[in-house]
Amino acid sequence: MAEASTITFFSTLLPPFQPNIQVSHRPLSLPRKLQVRCSVSAGSTPQNAVAWGCEIESLESASALQSWLSESGLPPQKMGIDRVEVGERGLVALKNIRKGEKLLFVPPSLVITPNSEWSCPEPGEVLKRNSVPDWPLLATYLISEASLMESSRWSNYISALPRQPYSLLYWSQAELDRYLEASQIRERAIERINNVIGTYNDLRLRIFSKYPDLFPDEVFNIESFKWSFGILFSRLVRLPSMDGQVALVPWADMLNHSCEVETFLDYDKQSKGIVFTTDRPYQPGEQVFISYGKKSNGELLLSYGFVPKEGGNPSDSVELSLSLKKSDASYKEKLELLKKYGLSATSFFRWETLIFLSGLITGWPLELMAYAYLAVSPSSMGENFEEMAAAASNSTISKKDLRYPEIEEQALQFILDSCEASISKYNKFLQARKHFNKEA
Repeated sequence: MAEASTITFFSTLLPPFQPNIQVSHRPLSLPRKLQVRCSVSAGSTPQNAVAWGCEIESLESASALQSWLSESGLPPQKMGIDRVEVGERGLVALKNIRKGEKLLFVPPSLVITPNSEWSCPEPGEVLKRNSVPDWPLLATYLISEASLMESSRWSNYISALPRQPYSLLYWSQAELDRYLEASQIRERAIERINNVIGTYNDLRLRIFSKYPDLFPDEVFNIESFKWSFGILFSRLVRLPSMDGQVALVPWADMLNHSCEVETFLDYDKQSKGIVFTTDRPYQPGEQVFISYGKKSNGELLLSYGFVPKEGGNPSDSVELSLSLKKSDASYKEKLELLKKYGLSATSFFRWETLIFLSGLITGWPLELMAYAYLAVSPSSMGENFEEMAAAASNSTISKKDLRYPEIEEQALQFILDSCEASISKYNKFLQARKHFNKEA
């Protein structure tokens, strides 16, 4: 979709599936804002592009999709596909649409889920026998159906999907280093890329190599998995009224995101279709939007490859990283306690950007302050370490104001130093960008 709905991702970017086995594709290394389609490599068709899909702005394939859906049971629509200012192509109102009106009504028969029937059943049976989780299963399903071209029931849908999605999965290490140098999203992007590579390598080692006739390398390779995971990250939705079922919903995934709406896709038991309820009226010709969720600019970039206009996202946030010092005499003890509560030696704490930039911070978040207390506390306060670690992870039952007056000044200075270190990265990035623009 960015050209998705309420997308729900896991804390680990892919479900556990041993994505750490390296076969032939090397992961990226961890080293050392504008409405932009931040897909630096996506500006031209890559050498290893998949053989299916369309150009991102193609209306012809999208119109063919609508015709096929209509013939297959999609009811008449009050929206049509068109070129739009936000998102290349999107759905626009064909008639007056009221606030509170339900739209779409995509029947379950036109929705792709982990239980969808495979055009070639054998590959699906092999994956299910090996208990492959939903995400890698759907990624492989998309590739299998795409490779069948016209023989697949989903050929019209796949033909309308972008040949190369806007996705950080297509960025090189150099591009990540250059364009995300000062952003915490860089590390998460590298983690996501490595998880996709690791998942592909694991599937190849454990399954594909044992069934080469069902999973030939020329079809099931790292490029096709980048494509399929790029599609899933940007279009897969979780439907609350279907017990959290994950699904690809053709036609609905042509809806673009707006920070000004809160409506999302879900299954409507009365109409037995996938719908959304408008939270504002639309005039004919206006683009109709849904929300992809209350996500920061970084999260939108990570999953969808775009960033809203500057200042246009009330859910935007900044992250501050705090780290234990390895020179701390109690480093190992503190680290073990942080791990016990799901944290690490370096942890990230979020503020909404508008609050942070306004200077109206009336107090530090409890979790951040607790982490700072733990980081600066001397060994003599060892009996308080666990309380601090629990509070830092928001795992403490008590919501009391955690205070240690004897080390409060050091804790605040620790936070200030971390803020200055983060800001210095942005300053260096902006200076380098200014220099680059002058040379260009």
